[in-house]
Amino acid sequence: MNNRTQPPRMRVAVVGGGIMGVTLAYKLSQRDDLDITIYERGGNLGGLAAFMWYDGVRMDRFYHTILSSDLSMQALIQESGVADRLHFTETKQGFFDSGQIYPFNTPIDLMTYPPLNIFQRFRLGLQVLYAQLESDWRKMDNVSVEDWLVKVSGRAVYEKVWKPLLRAKFDTAFTDVPATYIWSRLKRMMGTRQGVTSKEMMCFLENGYYTLIEAMAEQCVQRGVTICVDTAIEQIVIENGRAVGVRTPDGLQPFDVVISTLVSPLLAKLIPDAPEAFQRQLAEQEYLGVLCPVLILKQQLIPYYVLNITDETIPFTGVVETTNLIDPKYVKNYHLVYLPKYVAPDNPMYQWPDDQVKNEWMKHFLKMFPDFDESQIVDFIVQRARYVEPIRPLGTTDQIPHLKTPVEGLYMGNTAMIHPDLGNGDAAARFAYRIIDQVLADLPAWTPQPVPVA
Repeated sequence: MNNRTQPPRMRVAVVGGGIMGVTLAYKLSQRDDLDITIYERGGNLGGLAAFMWYDGVRMDRFYHTILSSDLSMQALIQESGVADRLHFTETKQGFFDSGQIYPFNTPIDLMTYPPLNIFQRFRLGLQVLYAQLESDWRKMDNVSVEDWLVKVSGRAVYEKVWKPLLRAKFDTAFTDVPATYIWSRLKRMMGTRQGVTSKEMMCFLENGYYTLIEAMAEQCVQRGVTICVDTAIEQIVIENGRAVGVRTPDGLQPFDVVISTLVSPLLAKLIPDAPEAFQRQLAEQEYLGVLCPVLILKQQLIPYYVLNITDETIPFTGVVETTNLIDPKYVKNYHLVYLPKYVAPDNPMYQWPDDQVKNEWMKHFLKMFPDFDESQIVDFIVQRARYVEPIRPLGTTDQIPHLKTPVEGLYMGNTAMIHPDLGNGDAAARFAYRIIDQVLADLPAWTPQPVPVA
């Protein structure tokens, strides 16, 4: 008879079942010395990358893309066994300016772009090249995006191109945005091209991020991970400066490590016994929300994946026709058009009822496309999310919380912490790896904790 006892296993709670949270559980579950539980308050895993059911098929609630330069995400897709469902597609973009649509994909498009004169076109191209050549983001982190863009592009290009795009993306909150925001976006988007004359290639997963999340979740369950959906965390329980578990509607669940992937203000509400300065730091992090109507159409609207809008009278940020990336056969041959509007925390538009959103959006949509046949509309579905884009003002990088919090045993990660990267799936996966490295680095110092009394 073998009387040897198994060594204690560290109990790990992952709070939040978005891409970052599921990636954390998926990678950590590859070890055999951890007991892992994922908690997700929604009915499905995925967070902002979750799906909606429509006519018997899964469709993305919000638009997402995987760029050809998103190597961490592609590696995760390969590892999880769904690489055969990843497809590369040539995509195009355009600009809507003064009632006209212009292609904006090649150097020729740039050098013949009618809203700008030849000198302005040259300076706009110089801005893109400058961003590509600049490798040190810290140089720009204390420079406003306006100052940086005006310095290189010039005031006229800023007013005609960049300012309308910034206003659309940040609502009224762009004046204090660091230059790193545009720099990161230009670097990431130009990474989809092998050269200045090459085609822009993006990727899509059949059924969207659901395919990856489902594959990782299935393997997590096979390795013994517990997945709790429709389960709201009421409190992260802290005793003597240490996280000892989470409280759910079923009571106290003891854990040795808690990893939160919630947005900072929501995490702040769950840790009343954490240091007050830390709670305040999290609570003060602001986010833009998004109103994102989805037009489900019978036919293609435009030949572009994204149509940027420089007309400031139009309420939505752009026109994103995802079925110019995704093959329509995967969404029952519908054509999906997303009309997002990013909203500041104090913008009352976020509270508008769906009918009011539809009326306002369609009024401007029909001005953009006066020949559009409204009989092509199958449905108009309003999606919204309160916490989408973290607002990181100038000179506040040193205020980003560390992934290892002041509470022993409590780790955190969210899109407000991945600066200067943008909040996308690839960056979320890479940040999950950073959290894992920290947790595993602390593992040798771990000692079993007594189970707290409920």
